Order: sequence, then C-alpha cells, then structure tokens
Amino acid sequence: MDRKPDNKTLITFSTIKGTSSVAKGYIRFLSTKVSLVIASNNDEFLRNLVDTIFRQRTVRIGKMELIPKQQHVVEMPEYKTEMKYVCISPIIILDPNKDPLRASETTIDPASQEFSDILFNTTIERMEAAGYSEEELRSFEAFEAIPDPEYIKRVTENNKRFARYYKNTNEQIIIGYLLPFTLHAHPKVHEFICNCGLGLFTNQGYGMIDVVPEMPGLVNRDSNPEN
Repeated sequence: MDRKPDNKTLITFSTIKGTSSVAKGYIRFLSTKVSLVIASNNDEFLRNLVDTIFRQRTVRIGKMELIPKQQHVVEMPEYKTEMKYVCISPIIILDPNKDPLRASETTIDPASQEFSDILFNTTIERMEAAGYSEEELRSFEAFEAIPDPEYIKRVTENNKRFARYYKNTNEQIIIGYLLPFTLHAHPKVHEFICNCGLGLFTNQGYGMIDVVPEMPGLVNRDSNPEN
C-alpha cells in the first residue's frame, strides 16, 4: 500500500447476536449473553478499538446496557482464488448518495452479471481508498460473484426474499441482500472483504461475511432467507 487509507475502509462488524424474538418490528433479546463480531484489515486499529470497548464498564446500544466480559480472536482462513461465503449482515450494493431512487427501489437479480459487476466496482473503489496501489488493483480484475443456485431456487419457489429494506445512519433507505455465494477473485481481494466487509456502508455494520467451511452438508443458519 502506498497511500494513507480511508478509515471507513478499515472495519466491519456484525449485528448483536443472541437468542431473540421479533415483536412489532423490534428485536427483543431473551438471553443474558450476546456477541458482536468485529473485523479490520488493520491490526493496530482493531486492537485499539477492542481495548477501548473493554475499558468501558458498560456499553449502551439502543435500549440495551451491555457489560463487556470476554473477547475471542477468530483464526482467519487460508485465502484462495475461489471461496464460499454466507452473509452475517446484509450486503448493500447501490449508493443512495449517487442514485437515491434506484438504491431505494431497485432489487437487482443476484445471479445477474450486473450484480457481480457492481460488487466488483465497489470493492475496487474501497480497496483503492484503503491504499492499495494501481498495480495491485490491476491484478484484481478477475472477479465473479455467483449466488448459490439451489438457495435462489428455494427462495423463489417459497415466495421468500433474499433482499430487504434497511436504513443507513443518515436514515436513507437502502436494499440489502442476504445469501450464500461463491466468489472467484484474487486471494488479496478475499482477504480484504473478510476483514473489511463486502459492498457499501461496511463501517455501519453492513456487508460482513463468513467463510463456509469446506465440509459437505453443512448449513449456516445465517444464510436462511427471511420471511
């Protein structure tokens, strides 16, 4: 890297996870223990952030008052040119600041070339902002995102959805996608999106993904379609 990175590209995080139920549009946590997954491509930045969290006696999120208790470092996988993922949080591909009408109203078929091309463009833009050189960026041109065809078929046949409406911190309506997919890309691209998320608004908790272990028959619940 030869440029100072944009801090917005450094981090992504999951939603609060724990036993919960949804009533009247709100999530109610039923467990006394919840977890939060945080990732970054900058170890020092991540370490300082985690240390700051654990220096607090309590952390308030919405109406919850959380007490930091335990932290665990997840070992990252070996990055290959082809990897399978599931979404821990929704992937946002259209920017409401550039095209507000399309970003809030248009659902793009995740099996289309357009979907893959948009993901590629946003990823390269974010990697450029993160400080990757022009030479490195040119080596990342091989990129193809392919959603799991059986998953798409099942969602369609059951009249369920892989895309839903969300809002960013500026209260702009955005469309997010939750689906399992295979990505063909340079190993450095895989490393970047695992650490920094995929798509837009990753620093707001969108676009966090998880690697599917190479075990036949394994199903990750985070990939289930929402009603």
